[in-house]
Amino acid sequence: MKTLFDSVDQLQTAMDFHRERHSVIAGNLANVDTPGYKPLDLERVDPGTPGAGALATTNAGHLQAEGVSSTTVAFADGGADSGADGNSVNLERELAKIDANRVRYQTSAELASRRLALLRYTAGDGT
Repeated sequence: MKTLFDSVDQLQTAMDFHRERHSVIAGNLANVDTPGYKPLDLERVDPGTPGAGALATTNAGHLQAEGVSSTTVAFADGGADSGADGNSVNLERELAKIDANRVRYQTSAELASRRLALLRYTAGDGT
């Protein structure tokens, strides 16, 4: 049963990440005509990865961060060439990223819904 709840928590974390990433990509699209604008993106990294924003224990009396499975890092998305005005937002690329992000969010939401339906079924003694 614990794994069922853990999987719902992981799916919630995934949905939160994709919601935040959608906002960042939408900001890129909103600035498609802004001179000098550099697009941003988000990625999830394991907190144990060096330089990934992991919490360091600097004192033995500090509490440990438990249950933290990933952290979100913003980075400049330098995959596109700059235009004459210095703006490097590529409309087609950003639209493709937002669509892929939407599909991932919907998949996570559907999986979470099915997990919760399984919990509801189990709690109702199969009725």
